[in-house]
Amino acid sequence: MNKLTVSILVVIIIVAIAGGAYYYYSNTKAGTVTATTSVSALSTTTTTASLTGTGTSTTTQTTASELTSVEIEAIKYMAEEEKLAYDVYTKLAQMYPNVPVFANIAKSEQTHVNAVLSLAKKYHVNITLGKPGVFNNTHIQELYNKLISMGSKGLEDALKVGALVEETDIKDLQDWIAKVQHSDIKQVFECLMMGSRNHLRAFTSTLEKMFGVEYTPQVISIEEYKQIINSPMETGGTECSALRIDVGANVTVTTTHGKK
Repeated sequence: MNKLTVSILVVIIIVAIAGGAYYYYSNTKAGTVTATTSVSALSTTTTTASLTGTGTSTTTQTTASELTSVEIEAIKYMAEEEKLAYDVYTKLAQMYPNVPVFANIAKSEQTHVNAVLSLAKKYHVNITLGKPGVFNNTHIQELYNKLISMGSKGLEDALKVGALVEETDIKDLQDWIAKVQHSDIKQVFECLMMGSRNHLRAFTSTLEKMFGVEYTPQVISIEEYKQIINSPMETGGTECSALRIDVGANVTVTTTHGKK
């Protein structure tokens, strides 16, 4: 093999190596890489991101900016309304310690408050709840004062207060569910409403068994009320259990007549 032939072969090899390097570099830089990135700890889902030659990935973080103003209002309002139920029943349980329905439902309501506060934490909605019997919302504060005044008149009135709180809760949750968009907020509210239906059944059943009084709804329609009380207690299923929401399916109902 002469020197000219060797030189030509060397040039061919160099060109081949350079061409391969250029092909690899060009395709790596301009190509599209699909990668799966975890969403922020505030969300339990994952997302697939398409990364085009940037060498970086982005994560999604759920914040209050992702909520509508109505959703933010819904979370704030329901946190205080669930606290109202808890505070009212805790107070009535102190007044009527021999009737366990108040204390039992208060325990359930505590999980309701916690569920709404979990939504607030997830979406960075600032909520500061007041001391027992103290509320930021003027309407809820006035309602609390009225309910305690009514419940102080006697056990029969106190049981009616419980029923009134629950049907009010049902109506408000129905209204909010129709307005919110995020499915996780809807799910929490659906579980809260299921609990309210069970609590309504418990209060009205106790009222009838202890005093022979049939409750008359003041907020929801008589048709909806009858449909609720004539249907069995709801368990909440795995959805509500996963959210740690006690829907009050096992609330103790007093069956004997009692007085304050």
